[in-house]
Amino acid sequence: KDKRLGALLESKPTCARHFYYNAETKSFAIEDPALIYFLKHLDWDRLRIDCGFKSDSKDYEYDFAISFAGENRDLARHLAKQLEIFDASVFYDENFESNFLGKAWSAQFLRIFGNDSRLVVCLLDKHHHDKIWPTFERECFTPRVADGDVIPIYLDDTKFVGIPHDLVGIMFKSKLAGEDWKKEADDVVLKLMERVA
Repeated sequence: KDKRLGALLESKPTCARHFYYNAETKSFAIEDPALIYFLKHLDWDRLRIDCGFKSDSKDYEYDFAISFAGENRDLARHLAKQLEIFDASVFYDENFESNFLGKAWSAQFLRIFGNDSRLVVCLLDKHHHDKIWPTFERECFTPRVADGDVIPIYLDDTKFVGIPHDLVGIMFKSKLAGEDWKKEADDVVLKLMERVA
C-alpha cells in the first residue's frame, strides 16, 4: 500500500500538488487548505451511496478468516496471498503466529472465526472433518452459517454437522499436485472478492 500511494503521487502531478507523502516516515498530509475544507464538509454517506459501497455498520478486523486442515495449507496460503493483493485483510494463521505468542489459540480462534471476520472461508474435506483444530474452528463459525457469513470451498464430498448439504459454496476440483490448481484457486479469489464488494 505504501508503494502504491507514493507511485500514485509521483505519476499524477495534480495529486502531488494537493497531497504530501513520505514513504520513509509514512507521513501523509493535505497541502491545500481549500481541499481540507471540502473534505471536512463532504457528505460521506451520500458519496458512499453514489459510489455503490454497501453500508456495513460493523467494523471487522478481517475481511476473511481461512479455516483449513494442514494438508491444505498450500491452497490456504495461496488464497491468503491472492486476497491480500486485492487489499483484503485476511486471517491466515501463519501470518499471525508472532502476534499471538503467549496467548491461547482457542481464545483467538473463538474471537476471529466467531465475530472478528466479515466472512469465514472454510476448505472442507475429510481432513477438516477429522482433525481437532479445524473441528474447533468449525464449532466457532457454524453459528454464522445461517447468516450467510460462511463460504465453504468443497474439496471433496465429506458431510459436516451444522453445514447444510445444500449450502451454496465453491467446488474446488483440482488436486493440489503440480501447478494447475493455482488457476482454479485464482478464480476462487475473484468470486470471494465479488462477494465482499
